[in-house]
Amino acid sequence: MIRLPGYLILSCLLLEAGAQPSWTGPKAPIEWFQRAQEQMDLRMPGSAPFHMKVSFHAFPGVEFLNFKEKPQIITGDGVYEETWLSPREWRREVTLAEYHAVEEDSGGVRKMQANSDYEPSRVLMLLNALLNSIPRNFASKEFRTEGASGWKIGHVTVRSLSLASVSKSAGSTHADYSDTFYFLPEGLLVLRNENGVTTGWENDVAFAGKAVPRHLTIKAGERELLTANISIAAAGQVDAATFDLPVGPAEPGMTLRSLQKYELRFPDNLADSYAWTREGRDSPVFLPTIWGVLDRHGKYRELELIAMPNDKSDAAQEDLRTLMTHLRQEHRRSPEIDGDPAEYVIKLRSM
Repeated sequence: MIRLPGYLILSCLLLEAGAQPSWTGPKAPIEWFQRAQEQMDLRMPGSAPFHMKVSFHAFPGVEFLNFKEKPQIITGDGVYEETWLSPREWRREVTLAEYHAVEEDSGGVRKMQANSDYEPSRVLMLLNALLNSIPRNFASKEFRTEGASGWKIGHVTVRSLSLASVSKSAGSTHADYSDTFYFLPEGLLVLRNENGVTTGWENDVAFAGKAVPRHLTIKAGERELLTANISIAAAGQVDAATFDLPVGPAEPGMTLRSLQKYELRFPDNLADSYAWTREGRDSPVFLPTIWGVLDRHGKYRELELIAMPNDKSDAAQEDLRTLMTHLRQEHRRSPEIDGDPAEYVIKLRSM
């Protein structure tokens, strides 16, 4: 169960194959997701208990700050640890810079204790890659109609190696959204490219019949946003106090997990696209995709550019700086889960 080295993974984006490879793989996109989940998901009912430790580094982003603004993106070295015994008996703990949080579930009662009610962007990126490499609605019968339609199977070659690509796109004349998953013929997921943000899983080790990556990298183009080294071992004997946080049950919106769109209820005025018109101009200014976090209080935080605009003129740079400042000052109504405000990773793009 060996995946591609990182430099080969990225090169596969450029080498679309002209001819079909000879393997016989699944014919339906949903089957690629389901097969990868079966091979990679450590947290299914009946899976072997484990202890995981992740050492990671969070890199800065491109924030386009005004001279009075301080960088928002929380960076530096971090550590994540998880003890998992069953879907209803687990503990997760993460530290990044000054942020520290513990979340656990014991007997179906989930608790969380943190020194802030805001989960940093890079923490959400990491846990999304660890806990949600195959989004649940792509592979689960429960959510199949929500996210599993509209995907197309393609093929990619990297030197002599063939990969399957499963992709989906949407958009307008000015901006497109695309999401592509790359699989080995045997079924393992090696790369996801979500509108320019790539997540790569590599250097697998076998654990209890599952493939566990020992390294992952998240990038925006060629810029690293996060790198992580992963180790895993059998859980062994676990003290009962491990699952006994001295706090009450957590609110539905308080979680380290990056909540997915299909789980949330969104207010009518919250969109994933924007039209930006500067004073004195007749037409909108079209700018690249912006990622960030909408916190539980309706504020955009840790906003960053995923790709630099082609227009490098002073006017275009000032447009971008003004837009980023405007978004940081804007207030929105947050999405909700079970009636509770929830944090959400927002991906804005021009209309």
